[in-house]
Amino acid sequence: MVEVPAALYAQSRRRLLENEPLRDQGRGQSVASALTAGEAAAVHAVGLSMAPWSGDAAQDPLMHSIVDYMALLETSLSTAEAADLLKVDVSRIRQRLRERSLYGIEYDGERRLPRFQFEREQVLPGLREVMAVLPEALNPLDVAEWFLSPNPDLEIRGVAAVSPREWLLRGEPIAAVVALAHGFE
Repeated sequence: MVEVPAALYAQSRRRLLENEPLRDQGRGQSVASALTAGEAAAVHAVGLSMAPWSGDAAQDPLMHSIVDYMALLETSLSTAEAADLLKVDVSRIRQRLRERSLYGIEYDGERRLPRFQFEREQVLPGLREVMAVLPEALNPLDVAEWFLSPNPDLEIRGVAAVSPREWLLRGEPIAAVVALAHGFE
């Protein structure tokens, strides 16, 4: 694993947490402090901890998430780059982001568009329909992993399970991916 300077780690951690729903809406407190005693007990009962990581930094799950998040951002397109790729005006990209027919991540005052939604200068077939039902508050890493990971509910004759992205690229029924997106929580 690449060594990450402490300042970059702290800044990335702050930005990662700003981009995921880890704060209790309205009260500004951490989710851990917003849990009832019963909810906290349930979290602990399944072996999870809400305590800060105290092990080796190279094994820190938050560090791994930060690295993945930074990689997702670094490989994503700016709105201008997406417009160039699709040969449209930047205003059209912004409109598609507002209507959720493209997926964007808010970062440093601009939107970044992950590459998984593009293929050969076109938008992934069925993306509009899938994004319409995929929960809006999902963490960007969860969205990327969902689109890119093989799903056992998406099997093509003679091929093992494929990812939602691959399913859509192969021209398989969009409705199957929409149904999976609808059930994503």
